[in-house]
Amino acid sequence: MVALVHEHKLGKPGYDARSVSLGRELDARRNGGWMYLSTQEQVALARLGKALAADQKKLVSGQYSVGGASEAVAATRMFGRSFDYATLAKGVRFTPEGQPPLFASLEVAGIPRTAPAFDNRQIGIERNYYTTDGKPWKGGTLKEGEALIVRLGITPNVGMPDALLTDLLPAGLEIENFNLGDAKQWADVVVDGIEISERSGSAEVRHEEFRDDRYVAALKLERGQTARVFYLVRAVTPGTYSVPPSLVEDMYRPDIRGVGKSSPATITVVQP
Repeated sequence: MVALVHEHKLGKPGYDARSVSLGRELDARRNGGWMYLSTQEQVALARLGKALAADQKKLVSGQYSVGGASEAVAATRMFGRSFDYATLAKGVRFTPEGQPPLFASLEVAGIPRTAPAFDNRQIGIERNYYTTDGKPWKGGTLKEGEALIVRLGITPNVGMPDALLTDLLPAGLEIENFNLGDAKQWADVVVDGIEISERSGSAEVRHEEFRDDRYVAALKLERGQTARVFYLVRAVTPGTYSVPPSLVEDMYRPDIRGVGKSSPATITVVQP
């Protein structure tokens, strides 16, 4: 709404103050232990930022100090800098000049050292592996070229008409599309009481993608009912690899999410 009034030249200081309040609300989310934004929220925030910047007449300048070096920043409406870990370790300081109030936004990006913690408070996720004849696979070693059926069971505590499942693959495994193979080979294969050839009836899948590093599916989930999703993976590269956990979240309510367990925690691929 704030972006709209700016775009139609109806902006007022009182309206702009709501953007400051919004920033504080987002900080409260972050300090509360989670900071997940839906795609729609991200687009709305970007639109707001663009609208505020377009009408911003104040300029900011200043001096960057990185380690022992300094850099002058000429007066402008906004600017940004990116620093890697080595640069930050030297010490980064910015001394601003300009008419207050001035605002700074910090974003930290990196790869976590540990996998996301198991969380089934709102959505239960169970992943199991089966051999291509439908028998449970207990884990351990796979031979290069060997295939497994992955079965995911998802049970939400709330209705989720717009759920998104993201199941990352361990490195060394590749996903294969069930739909591109010969359906006859799965005619007698039963997993968890479900015939693989009839698996489409075990979950309401709105869309699915078989990507290089993950399986992704958009699902409609009913409260308390378990949806079962299946896909096929094949071992292609020898080595021992960590197994990422499964993630399910509501695309419009990203605070509603669940993280599964990685069992087994690693998968080893060997040459035949």
